[in-house]
Amino acid sequence: MRKNEKIRYEIDPFNRVIIPRFRTILDGEFRVSKNNLLCYRVKAPSSSPPQQLKLSGNWTLDKDHNLMLILDKENNQRQGDKLTLTGEIIDAKADELTFSLATKDCSQGTHFYLLKLGGRWQVDEYNRLNFLVSKETDIIDTLTFLGSWEVDRHNQIIYTYTQAGLKTKDKLTRLLTFKGFWDINEKNRISYVLNKEIGSRLDFRVSLGKPVDRGLQYEIGIGAGGARKKILLFGAWKLNERLGLTFEMPVEGGKNQEIILGATCKLNKDYNLELKLKNNRHEDMGMDLKLSRTFLKGLGQAYIEALKEGREISLVAGIGFRW
Repeated sequence: MRKNEKIRYEIDPFNRVIIPRFRTILDGEFRVSKNNLLCYRVKAPSSSPPQQLKLSGNWTLDKDHNLMLILDKENNQRQGDKLTLTGEIIDAKADELTFSLATKDCSQGTHFYLLKLGGRWQVDEYNRLNFLVSKETDIIDTLTFLGSWEVDRHNQIIYTYTQAGLKTKDKLTRLLTFKGFWDINEKNRISYVLNKEIGSRLDFRVSLGKPVDRGLQYEIGIGAGGARKKILLFGAWKLNERLGLTFEMPVEGGKNQEIILGATCKLNKDYNLELKLKNNRHEDMGMDLKLSRTFLKGLGQAYIEALKEGREISLVAGIGFRW
């Protein structure tokens, strides 16, 4: 090798490192350091190459959701080379993304192992899911997820993507489940919080919420093309003197997430409740809600009499009624 000549690396279909100049296939496994640096541990080391390779660059996803590293100029590697790790995304935690990889050893035995990247979740200006890979420097690599997502009956976000099979090349459907809780206290914005402490949350820009029979419906634009779809947060509205207005959302395990809101309310001519929703800072959320007279049952008589007199009553979030 000429002095100062950079080493070219490739990856074969079995996720093994190849050095084309020496026509060498290195038997080993990839690992990720705590700073999300890619390392390749060679199983059968010799004097050259070293026992462990360190590869640095920018992380991204290819169109099939395989993990790709675009090499930088460090570590005597050739800048701009693209290393693609073929595998499946099997888990998406608030601070970690897990890939399953398969490889073959020198005896053609197949082995499976996991590769984990640390970071946090956000959405971009097009409401697409992004995983921000944290690094030792202030630079952050962004993995953009271009598949579709929905909200299931337990109010969890389910991300769906397709991937070509390694052997048959048939399209396989993959699912990722995000575990978090919803925050609907902003106008034209809803948030799915995965980990509040590290800022791992999905803040979606949406239309004004529309209360419907099964919960709360929003319209959202996704992608650079401006495609729009409707999403439904499943739940039911409740009134009580202690909390005021709550939106109870079913979550996994048969439990409910309780979102407490404020409102101003009055009775209409049909003796149904009309409410204008407010967040916990008493700001108007731009949503109107109508509840039948059955919601008055069990409430204080003074509250009911005040409504019948045509007075407007405030429901202060978290502390019940005020007039």
